[in-house]
Amino acid sequence: MIRYKDMREDNDLKQKDIAKLLNTTREQYSKYENGIRYLPIKHLITLTKFYNTSADYLLGLTNEITPYKVNNTNTLRLKELRIKENLHQKDIAKLLMTTQEQYSKYETGVRSIPVYHLETLSNYYNTNIDYILGLTDEIKPYKKIK
Repeated sequence: MIRYKDMREDNDLKQKDIAKLLNTTREQYSKYENGIRYLPIKHLITLTKFYNTSADYLLGLTNEITPYKVNNTNTLRLKELRIKENLHQKDIAKLLMTTQEQYSKYETGVRSIPVYHLETLSNYYNTNIDYILGLTDEIKPYKKIK
């Protein structure tokens, strides 16, 4: 259960307020909030900082609202995690049911990795999405919702 709407309403904000923060239209933000479109990673990072919570919480993967200690590197750790596990891009591409070429674009930042792939990777690597996104140096996963 994605919590974009809950967080917005808890902060007494309108969709147009968050749309302005994300430099998008209210209509586009409404699509993210209603699950019609996936929120781009850059917007997810903006919301985690704005609400002072974790990506895992916003995406409804944990009930722990307080994020781990935040760092300011924002360096995507896809390659680091893959190499640590002695895997090749083709291995991760297979896990994500995509091509090696596509995964390479995620890893190098040419294309933004979809949020649903981040959830798969956080489960596979037994870590949290904030760690993958470089928002924290804490590698342990948040307590998952059962």
